Amino acid sequence: MSAARSQTAAALGHLTDTLRRVAEPIPRLRAQAGRISESDTKQILITPVLQALGWNILEIEEVRSEYRHNSNDNPVDYALLLSRSPVLFVEAKALGDKLDERKWIVQTINYANAAGVDWCVLTNGAEWRIYKVHAQVEADRKLFTAVKIDTPEALDEAARVLSLLSRDNMRARAIDELWQAWHVDRQVEVALEQTLQDDPFVKLIAKRAPLLPLADIRKSLRRATISVSYPNIFRDILNAPSASALAPQAPVPLSPTPTPPARASAPAPAPRATASGKSAASPGRLRLQSTKDLIRLGRLKVGDTLTIRDRDDSAARVLDGRHVEFKGQKMTFNQWGQRVTGWLAIRIYTEACLPDGKTLNELRDQP
Repeated sequence: MSAARSQTAAALGHLTDTLRRVAEPIPRLRAQAGRISESDTKQILITPVLQALGWNILEIEEVRSEYRHNSNDNPVDYALLLSRSPVLFVEAKALGDKLDERKWIVQTINYANAAGVDWCVLTNGAEWRIYKVHAQVEADRKLFTAVKIDTPEALDEAARVLSLLSRDNMRARAIDELWQAWHVDRQVEVALEQTLQDDPFVKLIAKRAPLLPLADIRKSLRRATISVSYPNIFRDILNAPSASALAPQAPVPLSPTPTPPARASAPAPAPRATASGKSAASPGRLRLQSTKDLIRLGRLKVGDTLTIRDRDDSAARVLDGRHVEFKGQKMTFNQWGQRVTGWLAIRIYTEACLPDGKTLNELRDQP
């Protein structure tokens, strides 16, 4: 292993170890019900993570506390600076606070927007939410991604995502590259899903199957489960040459599901959508089981109740391998997760769980 790769692995390992150490007292701290203040949360849970990300909290030209861009602005808890200019704001809340309050989201984004800062984080120490400030959408849809460090199986994922906020990666603008690719992919995904229902697409199929009436093709498309999916974008960008010291040396999906080591190769093309709902992945790429696969294997059953972790009033009933019923409405698993959380995107396999607490990812792990 080269010296650069050894340094990369060591840096990511140090961040993962720090997250594990920071997460260890969280259950005990939560049990103290209201005694953990925002100041305590910053000292115990947040500052150590920023240090592990390579930010020198003792250097005022690199990290500013209670930062005001203008003298009459409300202060932000942490402003992280490069070349004496803020590039990332971190707004802290007490460990016991939920991060769903719209006023906090708007407040944090407004702080950053007023200072011309493009990225901000809202965190209570256990959960970290990363926002793209200048995205041309409503405030609660500016959420890029969110990770939790208070469950052991999520630590590797959290380390890889949070490594984008490292001093070196912010300097390399790795997160901007990732956002642009993710933003484009989401729009293309929506456009493809809509195109599959358009009349020109029906006529295209009719050209390939000229003996079928258009009405029968339309009925067939309504019966089909068609999905569009992409390779894990966090893995691909973190493995790119532009990513810096905290990027992993080999592509690893953002999932607690163990996978064999990836072999060095050119980036794989996006999987093709298939009528079975499965991705036509390139040879050698491991395809994790879909919700449809979980039902076919009997690990998830029609009629099962699922909830989103730590979300009250989120119960949904499984209708089939693609859909659930939530508050009387039929929607896809992802649409349900997005509706409950308000997030623009969600890793449904790590957030959705059965009444016994087992996540969809854990169902994938069953032999």
